Amino acid sequence: MLLAVDIGNTNIVVGLFKGKKLVSRQRLLTGKNARIRAAGGVDAAIISSVVPSLTKVLAKKIGKTHKIRPVIARWKLIRGMSIALKNKGQIGIDRLVNAVAAKELYGVPAVIIDFGTATTFCAVDGFGRYLGGAITSGLAISRDVLHERTAKLPLIEIREPARAIGRDTIEAMRSGLFYGYIDMVEGMVKRFKEELGQKAKVIATGGLSKLIASGTNKIDIVDMDLTLKGLNIIYREMGDGR
Repeated sequence: MLLAVDIGNTNIVVGLFKGKKLVSRQRLLTGKNARIRAAGGVDAAIISSVVPSLTKVLAKKIGKTHKIRPVIARWKLIRGMSIALKNKGQIGIDRLVNAVAAKELYGVPAVIIDFGTATTFCAVDGFGRYLGGAITSGLAISRDVLHERTAKLPLIEIREPARAIGRDTIEAMRSGLFYGYIDMVEGMVKRFKEELGQKAKVIATGGLSKLIASGTNKIDIVDMDLTLKGLNIIYREMGDGR
């Protein structure tokens, strides 16, 4: 059994795999006191992290609990996908993990969008090469900034509005956030496809992916477990290299 752990800025997502099958999933708030639960029988673990201060802390906890030494995912461990960037170490490992999963599960060329704390767009060309992408603020961050940096705008729930023209402040905020974000996503997808080719598939993941996908027909696939699946693929492909 493989324990796959994705440490993000807001959440830690944990998956337990038996071969290629994801048998359980756990979602926690990011923090050093996060309790990662897994049934017995875990004999390996792999961690993807964009929070360096937590990587060793949680790896040590997992190692102590299961008597194993977790693998820390990094670009040098990736097989079967070249990275067409000079500074490979600068790219967020979660973005590469997502690209690995998209390539194997859904084919290339592909545009991968991760709706997390930040929203990231990644591109894999028809030859299976990771080309890079774009990063912008996440929808929740945009909502929070509106509330924190203004005197009268409230902290609202993010959901699809009834109409584009809001009849009050909350409706107007909800429209601007939701439809503004949808239009940004559609514009970025258009630009990426122009560079990759129009047949590129668009795969979305991350906490708000279902909400955004409900408002546009430019997203082909929503896979909430894309990062966990990518970690499982990377571990399986490591072979004796680990």
